[in-house]
Amino acid sequence: MNINLNRRSHSALELRRKKFQSHPNQGGGGKNTPSPLLAPVHSPDGAVSSLRHQNHVLWNSGDPIQGLRQETAGSPLEAGGKTTTAPRTLLSSPELSVELRKFNSLPPSYKHRKRAYIPYKAKPSLLEKWPDGSLPISDQTQFQERLIDFKQWVTLLSEDEKLSVVQSLFPHLGGRQLHWLDSQVPKESPGLHFKCSPGCTDPFQVLPSFITLTLLEYLDPLSLSRVAQVSTLWNHYGRSPSVWRTLCNRVPWRISKACTVAQIQKFTGSPSDWRGIFIERFKLRRAWLAGQSHVRTFQGHAGGISCVQFDANRIVSGSHDKTIKVWNTKTNSPWSVMTLTGHSGEVRCLHLQGNKLVSGSTDLTIKVWNLDTQPDWSSIACRVTMMGHSDTVRCVQMDTSRNIVISGSYDSTLKIWNLNTGSLLNTLRGHSGYVLAIHHTQGERLISGSADKSVRIWNLDSGNCVGLLQGHKEAVTCVTMDSTESRIITGSLDRTIRLWSAQSLECVRTLDWMSSEGHTGVIRHLQADDWRIISAADDKTIKVWDLATGRRLVTLKSHTDGVTCLQFNDFYIVSGSYDKTVKLWDFTVC
Repeated sequence: MNINLNRRSHSALELRRKKFQSHPNQGGGGKNTPSPLLAPVHSPDGAVSSLRHQNHVLWNSGDPIQGLRQETAGSPLEAGGKTTTAPRTLLSSPELSVELRKFNSLPPSYKHRKRAYIPYKAKPSLLEKWPDGSLPISDQTQFQERLIDFKQWVTLLSEDEKLSVVQSLFPHLGGRQLHWLDSQVPKESPGLHFKCSPGCTDPFQVLPSFITLTLLEYLDPLSLSRVAQVSTLWNHYGRSPSVWRTLCNRVPWRISKACTVAQIQKFTGSPSDWRGIFIERFKLRRAWLAGQSHVRTFQGHAGGISCVQFDANRIVSGSHDKTIKVWNTKTNSPWSVMTLTGHSGEVRCLHLQGNKLVSGSTDLTIKVWNLDTQPDWSSIACRVTMMGHSDTVRCVQMDTSRNIVISGSYDSTLKIWNLNTGSLLNTLRGHSGYVLAIHHTQGERLISGSADKSVRIWNLDSGNCVGLLQGHKEAVTCVTMDSTESRIITGSLDRTIRLWSAQSLECVRTLDWMSSEGHTGVIRHLQADDWRIISAADDKTIKVWDLATGRRLVTLKSHTDGVTCLQFNDFYIVSGSYDKTVKLWDFTVC
């Protein structure tokens, strides 16, 4: 083991050598004290003592420089049972000729200590772990070599294999690595998908078309409109006719078959523009709920209006002036109005189906009219007159499928007539008061309301009464059913509207002026469909009700006297009043 004495600071050695040269016969502090040579830290004890002895002898001989230049050699030493030779140290540099004093470059408290022997340990492999479980840090060259090999290996992998590698490495990444990944990703869309093919995250790109369309059918209109704004593909699916057709058939937006046909005729695209149709229905429902309509007034009768009927092109009204007028809904011109005369009393009831019109009057008769018109000729005339009631005919209804006419009279009876011949087929008796209202369902059931405060349900085939509803405090003036025929709806002189279950025949709800903001006058007419009830009363108003909840939706005011009758479809309401006018409430233009 060689003794390295060049660790001393050369600047300090030079200063001490100059001091020694200027005072060769003096030691530190004026004393001729030899300066022992500093022993190497790692030198064996025998070698250190030998060096000190030789230097001491040469110093006392008067030639210290010569003593420093003397080549010394170690003597044999015993170490672990073996004989070793101490290394030879050549002191040939005059710079090392310094006295070793207590104020040298080492601190005063420094002591020569034996350093612990650390045995040599080979460098661990790249995958060998330290005792604490961490991997050793390999040198940069080895790391770069491994990194290049890893990159080359990754380039040979398939897409699925690369995905597996990333999935395996990701749990081992720390905050620093994740922060770097986040800094490499574009902050704007598409984020991490900036290298993916277009539509990589779009479910519509993966799902079959029929599944996509089925999912869209469950969305509400607003969500469907937003779908069409996402992308070209979503716009294609969002405008699919099948999706909007399904939406049009839902309860809030469903309308009658006749009105559906009329709407489809406005859109001549192929296939039908169901989205455009739905937009029309959306606006229509909004107008109904807000009570927004354009009101047209038809004037010409000399007396109060007692009954009205209408279809796509005409309005038919009966009046206390004993006449029936047919109005053209396309114009208000008086030249287009046709007047039917034949009754000798007030016309109290009408029913229109196709080109056939049935009317009842206080002259105790029922008349059947043909309203067929052609551009070159007209066949409007009374075809059949039925006589058999002993008092005013208050209500009539026609069933062209069964070829019958049903009438109710102040004589407390209901009669069934043959539509073509006018012959009497049957008479139904059971009421003890005036028969004021009837409603014939699509089956064999007939409902009648009377001044005896009761409502009766009849079987037309047998002529028997099969049900009785009691609850009104005054005469029942009007009866109807909803489009599903699950509820019976009645109005009365007691100013209330009652809803009855068609199965249990029990009253399920009462609408009055105190609890439901109802009418303050006699209820004169009622009609309902699958979501609303519309009523007319002597308080000069028409009210629209929610069928499911019984909540009043809107109140319509335009007549100057009591409203006696009405009929409506999904587009219009036609009403008649004691003020001698007929009004058309158009909800399609708002």
